[in-house]
Amino acid sequence: MNLNMNESFPRTGIFLMAHGAPESTDNIPEYLKKIRDGEESTPETIQIIRDRYEQIGGKSPLREITAELAVRLEKFLNQEKPQFKVYVGMRNWSPYIEDEVKRMKQDGIKKVIALCLAPQFSSWSTKLYYNAFKDALKKCGGEKIDVHFIGSWANHPLLIDVFAEKYQEALKKLKLIKQESIYTIFTAHSIPSESIELGDPYDEEFNKTVQLLVDRVKPNHWFKAYQSQGMIPVPWLGPTVESVLDKISKLGSKTVLIVPVGFVCDHVEILFDIDIEFKKYAEDRKLKLYRTESLNFSPTYIEALASIAWEAMI
Repeated sequence: MNLNMNESFPRTGIFLMAHGAPESTDNIPEYLKKIRDGEESTPETIQIIRDRYEQIGGKSPLREITAELAVRLEKFLNQEKPQFKVYVGMRNWSPYIEDEVKRMKQDGIKKVIALCLAPQFSSWSTKLYYNAFKDALKKCGGEKIDVHFIGSWANHPLLIDVFAEKYQEALKKLKLIKQESIYTIFTAHSIPSESIELGDPYDEEFNKTVQLLVDRVKPNHWFKAYQSQGMIPVPWLGPTVESVLDKISKLGSKTVLIVPVGFVCDHVEILFDIDIEFKKYAEDRKLKLYRTESLNFSPTYIEALASIAWEAMI
């Protein structure tokens, strides 16, 4: 049966967008070429990235986690009737945004809610996903599809709820440590500093999430930091996690809890940058570093995405 003629097939799409990640270390040269707009990387850069992925098992779990998230979100949204179809498109690896937008059009979707799986909006990063989505619509003749772009969900109540849940879960695991002796670092992915100078709201977006979460969980000592600065030789937004760890090491505390509020699932920035690199950096300074678990398939996270979709329908 042609899905376009099937009245029971959902006519509203939810399109989740993410960065994408290589499926094996063999894919790294092509992956780096993608994220650098066709520019070849040096053998030294390729080896650095290859080493990182090898230390987390040879690939990022981003694709598998996001695909399973889509399945669970679709099931949650369609509890009463098959109203929504959830799609996943990656900007820098398969499944590509362009291919999935084409599939969505072929499915007969009439309205779509497009959401980047990064809560804090940035014209340097998030906006690129929406541009890729728009370009894909034009290429497949999907201009008549009613599109609702979600620009920011940095202060969505359910997002704050799920980050608070993860924070409290982490504190329970650290129950033998006095809460007043724990130093919390809230992190987000860094972007080039020039973007902020040109009016990018990313730092303000990060502040929104952090302040609402601080008001909720009331950490005794906390800092903001930017992580995972890129390898291109330009100034990147700070302070860095390393500089904050240096500061904490001079304050006498031995326990650090990282809360990566700029990320929603496990991938290399979590599994390598935090769990391996920052942990080793902390240990060298006589600090014990922990982090909150990623949102991944948290029921509250799925409810947050569903709520965003329902609110966009109003």
